[in-house]
Amino acid sequence: MPARPDSPSPGQTRPVRAGILDELGLAKSLSAAPGDFRTLCGPDGSKTSPDTLFLGLGPEPERLPELFPDLGAVRYAECPELAAQLGDGWRGRIPAAFAKAKAEDITALARSGARIVLYTPGPRVFPGFWGPLLARLQVALFAVAPAPRRRLAWLPGNEAGLLRIELREALETLGWTVRLTGDAGLEDCRALLAGGECPELFLSVNFSGLDPLGEACHLLQAAGARVAVWCVDNPLHLLSGLKSRFWTALPLFVTDGWFVDALRKLGAAQVFPLPLAARARDLDSPARTPSPAWAELSERLVFAGRSAFPGRAGFFAGCALPDTIWPEAQAMLERGRRPDFGWWLERLRIDRLWPGAEVRRAGFCAEETGRAWRTLCLRRAQSDLGLLTVFGDAGWRELLPETADLRGVVDYYTALPDIAASAGCCLGLTSPLLPRGLSQRHFDTWAWGGLLLSDATPGLDIFPAELTREITFRAPQDLAPRIRALTGSPALAADLKAAWRAELSRAHTYGHRLAEVLERLGLSG
Repeated sequence: MPARPDSPSPGQTRPVRAGILDELGLAKSLSAAPGDFRTLCGPDGSKTSPDTLFLGLGPEPERLPELFPDLGAVRYAECPELAAQLGDGWRGRIPAAFAKAKAEDITALARSGARIVLYTPGPRVFPGFWGPLLARLQVALFAVAPAPRRRLAWLPGNEAGLLRIELREALETLGWTVRLTGDAGLEDCRALLAGGECPELFLSVNFSGLDPLGEACHLLQAAGARVAVWCVDNPLHLLSGLKSRFWTALPLFVTDGWFVDALRKLGAAQVFPLPLAARARDLDSPARTPSPAWAELSERLVFAGRSAFPGRAGFFAGCALPDTIWPEAQAMLERGRRPDFGWWLERLRIDRLWPGAEVRRAGFCAEETGRAWRTLCLRRAQSDLGLLTVFGDAGWRELLPETADLRGVVDYYTALPDIAASAGCCLGLTSPLLPRGLSQRHFDTWAWGGLLLSDATPGLDIFPAELTREITFRAPQDLAPRIRALTGSPALAADLKAAWRAELSRAHTYGHRLAEVLERLGLSG
């Protein structure tokens, strides 16, 4: 039921604010101050306009002739859901001379030079209605009409961004031209489109290049681009920053198939599992050989990774571990069981996955679980093997014994490939934030000519069992025996390396993944 308008107490002069429920069912209040209206185009208020089009009337439509004198002929568009909430009383206060505009008339009015006035709170409270309408209006007013350029893809971000190099290489191999749009925001996107360039595909990683209300998405779609999102990280974390349902209509690809059902229940129409992959260029050439620069790693177990979630403090502000549940999670880790993100959702009884940021409570607990798991495994490796080297941030110093060989962060593309190829064995420890997730190490270590030991994440089931059986462990106490078995048999290690590289080349490169994306989007022809 819509909220009733707030009324000022006797003697108060503050403006009446209408209480409504927004698109997401959240309570909001609407004012009708002069600053809530903005002229988008057409003559300014000092000149008489033959026509005025109001995009939204606000809660006090009877005041508009006072706020905008010399209106001329007036037509208006209003969000049906808002009109229904404001009710018959509101409809009865719309000036009789105001005519409701037909959808097909709106762009024609704008092109004719009519004054277009936007009620600015409207797109914030009902972005699903106003976003597409305003996007079509903007495109109609561009001096050069954009048209999708065949096989042109925009990747928001730059080459330092997550997977940008890999995706650019794969798309170019498939015959596409790629523009990395950098940190371009909505205005930059609008400027490119206004100049006549429009991609056939806008592929976002983790919703990069897309704003919380979906304005950039609607603008791209109005220009004719296909917009898709690959959620490489936890999708529910990514959604916690969005304030509109625009994402539910997009093709979504998730590296962890565990999230497919959860996203569909939230309204997503198209969700597809799409795991990480290897770079074809790493597999097309012979495997790397050990580098003399890292010769001291030849008999060591190497782990490279962070000690904590980047931006952890800000993202998880206000979250805490529950004293009554945390000991249970710790005991599970000791036994080699996985108290993952899904487990924490159940134990914390979190039912509202979106909208809002409630899921971050489960995410924080899963992140802390992951840190405890990594620490537990690395400590056990150091205790049982004594030949552990960790490349990572300074946060590891507080978590690992003083005897651990802790080195600094290394560049992923220039140093880590030689390190992986030179190490006796590399260790892969997955994050409980992705219940069935894999890390890039599951692909790159083999592609670089290295040997990998991984925890037994369920996501490994995308590979043949005969490949994963030899390279996984479940409990921390199983780690050392498995390492000794792998490194104690040069023939076994060599066979595994060759078999893994062959399997990755067969079905697990970024070329394979992008070909699937294009097929799903109907862009493979």
